[in-house]
Amino acid sequence: MQVPWRSAPRAALSSPLTLLVSLVTALLLGFVVAAAVMHSAASGSAAVDYQQDRLCAEALHPSVESAVDHRQVADAVDAVNGLVPDHPTLIGSYTRERRTDFGGAPTLAKFGYREGATDHLEVLQGGAKDGLWVPKSIADTVGVQVGGRGMGGRLPPVTAIYEDVRDPLPEWWCSERHFVVPNVLDRDELATTVVWMPSFESFAALPEEVGGPTDLTVRFPAAQPRTVDEARALLTEGTARIEPIRDFGRVTSPLVLPVENAAQTAVNVRSAILGLVLISVLIGLAGVATVTVQWAQRRHQELRLLWVRGAGPAALGGRAVLELGLPLVVGGTAGLGVARLLLPVYAPSVVLPPGTGTGAALAVLAVVALGLAVTAVTAAFRAHRSFQAAARGHRVRRVLVALPWELVTAGLAVRAWDRVQNSGLATTERVGGLPRIDAAALAFPLLVVLTAALLTTRLARWALAASHRASLWSKPAAQLAIRRLAAAAGPVTGVLLVGVLAVGTIAVGTAIADSQRTALEDKSGMFTGANSVVQVRPDLTELPESLRGTATIVGFVKLQERTALVVDPRTFRDGAHPVPFDLDPALLTEPLRVGDAPDREVTLPGLPPLDPDARVPSFPKLGESGWVVPVDRVEDREDVGSWYVWSSRPLGELTGALATAEVPYRHGTEKARAVQGLPFLTIRWTFGFVTAIGVVLALVASIALLMAVEVRRRQNAVSGAFSTRMGLRPAALLRSHLLELGSLAAAAVAIGLSAGAAGSGFTVPRLDPAPRLTPVPEVPDPVPLIVVTVGGSALVVLVAAWVAVRSVRSAKIGELIRG
Repeated sequence: MQVPWRSAPRAALSSPLTLLVSLVTALLLGFVVAAAVMHSAASGSAAVDYQQDRLCAEALHPSVESAVDHRQVADAVDAVNGLVPDHPTLIGSYTRERRTDFGGAPTLAKFGYREGATDHLEVLQGGAKDGLWVPKSIADTVGVQVGGRGMGGRLPPVTAIYEDVRDPLPEWWCSERHFVVPNVLDRDELATTVVWMPSFESFAALPEEVGGPTDLTVRFPAAQPRTVDEARALLTEGTARIEPIRDFGRVTSPLVLPVENAAQTAVNVRSAILGLVLISVLIGLAGVATVTVQWAQRRHQELRLLWVRGAGPAALGGRAVLELGLPLVVGGTAGLGVARLLLPVYAPSVVLPPGTGTGAALAVLAVVALGLAVTAVTAAFRAHRSFQAAARGHRVRRVLVALPWELVTAGLAVRAWDRVQNSGLATTERVGGLPRIDAAALAFPLLVVLTAALLTTRLARWALAASHRASLWSKPAAQLAIRRLAAAAGPVTGVLLVGVLAVGTIAVGTAIADSQRTALEDKSGMFTGANSVVQVRPDLTELPESLRGTATIVGFVKLQERTALVVDPRTFRDGAHPVPFDLDPALLTEPLRVGDAPDREVTLPGLPPLDPDARVPSFPKLGESGWVVPVDRVEDREDVGSWYVWSSRPLGELTGALATAEVPYRHGTEKARAVQGLPFLTIRWTFGFVTAIGVVLALVASIALLMAVEVRRRQNAVSGAFSTRMGLRPAALLRSHLLELGSLAAAAVAIGLSAGAAGSGFTVPRLDPAPRLTPVPEVPDPVPLIVVTVGGSALVVLVAAWVAVRSVRSAKIGELIRG
């Protein structure tokens, strides 16, 4: 017998809806697995990029710093260049500060040469590169003019006056910060930045009076790594490159720990999302099986004919693969393409290491193969049950449904909760290292959602089984809605299960990701005290005009473990990071006790005895322990440990305003670099992908709902047509379908949001990568999510109800009865 397999792909076109649903299911399945591979790889690249922003890009390659006598500097440079001839070097040479005569008042100056330095300076006067470039600070101090010569004419002529280099430094200067930014607070007030020589030969020929000990920095310009593999290669090659000059001086290799942390980040994210990806794959394969069952129902007569002619279950399973295989393959391939196209939307970086695309393609190939296998097995089993063992009924399905899966997931959630109690982070093995994230702890809120979904499905199944007892014929729209739900108990519970999972997953993902973002920002602000901070002299009592309204001056005192902050009540709120509670400005006019500070009188240097009655739970810079003192209680500002300007403006604007006002400062820091944020970002990236999976599940639930309505088109048409013939008004018919579909969507949204809120509510305060810093992470405002979820669900319900009512209105009752 010749079975007509050759016509199978063309025969599939007779059921375009089945083909479309199969294609979309495979697309979503392929997207999930491809996106999981790309997202975990991209997280490593994002970690590299984040740590590069905190480091100095010019010093990522291992480098060497040394000090030699100025008379030996030329020999030292020649020796370095001879030992590393395979890679260009960028050597900086700097004398120590010496008293130098420029013809005016005596001043301190240091001389330096670094190839290309004058290309990265802001010229104020002159600009020729064949003479000295003098900083504005020296020029203003001693009256240096372009064309003048120092040291009695033994120095080259001055050809340019440039603006002093200040924080935040451009990338080209960041590796030389220690040598080009003077410590103007601890040294003589005439200390300035570097006077640049026109050539290395002129630098080596400096007079002995300004020579002496000379600092050398040997840097190796290199392209910035964008992936973990590139960073590891740069570290490995750079370490080997500097081996011949390792004994020349002190080796700096800042990439060692960042490479380990970036690799650990990728591992953490991969392990954290693996469980959810597997669940999503199982749901997708269940969708493939559902499509196959519906295909078998549509092809029942044809399959029976083939069975009678001798085709067995395996052959009929092959027939299903021939019809549905092409959309599965096309959908999987499209899912791979969509995952790559939408990478900027769901991934923390668009940079993928080599081989990621191949890995994603293999993952898609694997799930497509599984989908084809599920299609074949499902069709074969359906044929076997329909034509060979019909009397055995649905025993296997009944057993699987009866098993208490929700108890299993609840038990797993209880075990995951034990891990959450320990913050979900393993103890780091080295200082500065990234802690290993406990994937089981991160799974707790998702297990709560899964348990709620399974329990809801079981209760819904019981309620639908008992719905025949309901008698609401006084409200026919409601009664018909209940009967339609009961008649399609299987699809209804399936849609409900996926819907609760989708909404709950989105709720958990957005809540935890947003909480980590705000926690990092708030902890960084509370740790530094403000958006940007610089240290100033005690005699600064008034801010420059350009900073008023955006800055404040504070003093900081520390004695052993006791700390206090001196604040100006008038301006403190202008520059300080906002406290996480309502702070009455009047409280700042009196001393305050912060957090768990001892309830007794204490004495700190430069401050009066402190034993305040007023207390606040936390305070910027002090955290949850310390004292706050108004500045008018301080008798001598010189006795206070250190003074700072806090500002809400970026660091560059703060330092620029101080430099313009000629206010000396140092130690510029900013909130964005104050706290190691990689643990926060790792959790945020993980749950960002959880949110993306939730969106995919929401699409699956929406498609399943629309497909369930379309599959029941004939039944709904017959039922609706007879109901309208018996007097049911069109408006009542629409209300009936809205009640049917709306109750399903409302249950999914309400239970999903509740389960997500419960899971994240317990998890967020304990998922704290930096528990020593305040404040504790908090669950964000859920109102925007509720609005979006309810609005999207209402739209899907309206579309589905319109499809159902339209099938009734366009139905021809005679043809339906004959069919």
